[in-house]
Amino acid sequence: MTAQLTRAPRRIAALLAVTAIGLGAAACSSSSDDKAAGANDSSTAASSDGAASGKSTADGSDSSSSSDGSGSGGTAVNGGTKAPGTSSSTGGNGGAAAGAASSRCHTADLKAAFATGGDAAPNMKSDEQTRASVAFTNIGKGTCTLTGFPGVDMVGDQASDGTWSLERSSKKVTTISLAPGDTTDFTITLGATTETGSGTFEPGLVRITPPNEKSQFSLKWPFGGVITKQDGATHSATYVNPIGS
Repeated sequence: MTAQLTRAPRRIAALLAVTAIGLGAAACSSSSDDKAAGANDSSTAASSDGAASGKSTADGSDSSSSSDGSGSGGTAVNGGTKAPGTSSSTGGNGGAAAGAASSRCHTADLKAAFATGGDAAPNMKSDEQTRASVAFTNIGKGTCTLTGFPGVDMVGDQASDGTWSLERSSKKVTTISLAPGDTTDFTITLGATTETGSGTFEPGLVRITPPNEKSQFSLKWPFGGVITKQDGATHSATYVNPIGS
C-alpha cells in the first residue's frame, strides 16, 4: 500500500509495504535519529549516552529520562493486525492531553509495521545505541490524533529471556493528526551489543499498544541481533520514544 508518513510539523512521504501478521484486535478502551516500527508492550535499560529512561505505567502517567532524535520511515514490513489482549504497559500520553476521545486514534483505526527500507533499520551488528522505527497508518474512515508514548513489550526469542516492558524517554510529547491513509512513526532506542550469552536479550516478538489504548499489535522482530539486557536498570540504553520522534 502507498501511504504518507506524517511527522509534526511537516509531512514526509514514505513507501510502506505492509504485510499483515498475527493477531486481530478488539475495540479498545478510551482513554536520536533512528528508525523503528511497531509491536505491543514495554521494557528497561541503561543508556550509553547518559540519558535516563522513565518506566512506562499502566495509565501512561509516568515519564522519565533520555534524549534522542526522531526516527524516519522506510519500507514497512511485518504489519501487525490488531489483537485483543493486555499489555504489560498500556500506551500513555506522558501527562499530555490526548484530545477529545472521539478524535483519538484507537487500535482498530491503525495498522502497525516495522520500517525497514533505506537506513530505517537499526544497526544490530554494533556495540552502540541504534534505533528501530515503528509506523502507524490510519486505516479508519476519519481523521484521528496520536499523542504520547506507545506501550512496547519485547518478548525474547529464547524462553529464558521472558518479556521486557520498555521504559520511556523524556522527549517532549507532540500531537500528530492523521487523515485516512496517513502514516506517522515512533522510534525504539536499542542498546545493541555484539556479545552473546548471559546479560543479553534476543528480541523475537514486539507487542505495541498505541497511546491510551489497551489492545495491541503483535509484530515479529525482523532485524535479528541482541541487546544488552537492562530491564532492571535505573537508566536503560533501551527505551521507547514518543509518537513523532
